[in-house]
Amino acid sequence: MKKGLKIIVSILITLYLVIVVFTTAFLLNRNDYGVSTFLGKYLVFVEDNKLEPTYKTHSLLVINQVENNKLEVGTKAFFYDTYANTKKIKFTEVTKSEQITETETTYTLKDNTKISSQYVLGTEKSTTSLNLLGSFLYLVQSRWGFLFIVVFPLFLAFIYEIYSIYKEVKAK
Repeated sequence: MKKGLKIIVSILITLYLVIVVFTTAFLLNRNDYGVSTFLGKYLVFVEDNKLEPTYKTHSLLVINQVENNKLEVGTKAFFYDTYANTKKIKFTEVTKSEQITETETTYTLKDNTKISSQYVLGTEKSTTSLNLLGSFLYLVQSRWGFLFIVVFPLFLAFIYEIYSIYKEVKAK
């Protein structure tokens, strides 16, 4: 019975530590636009309902990078929106493509905004939506969620370890 309980506790602690490491890495690898990058993929958190019905609020979008000059007219894609010094992600359709150099293309978007290919994240086809993981990350990355799910349990584990060391030293 005790051995089975130890195994279950060990599994839960390992799972918890994996979640803490992933969440911390997700938060630390954000760029100025709030986008994390892992292994050639962008991790975009949908914070509002502007992308509905295609993508739900609090979803985590995994966007595979595409070559910047490979978008075709009519493709829906994600872009960094830099207009008027804003830092957000835009999801819209490409209406015109203009090759500037071999590596640079300018795209005209549905709202007649022009944007450079260096600000392309990926297309709708190269995107996977993870609703459950996104909802969990929304909870964990909130101020109170991070405090109670990550910081407080780790603090309690630290205090317990200090208590265990104290107890062991006192016994000797």
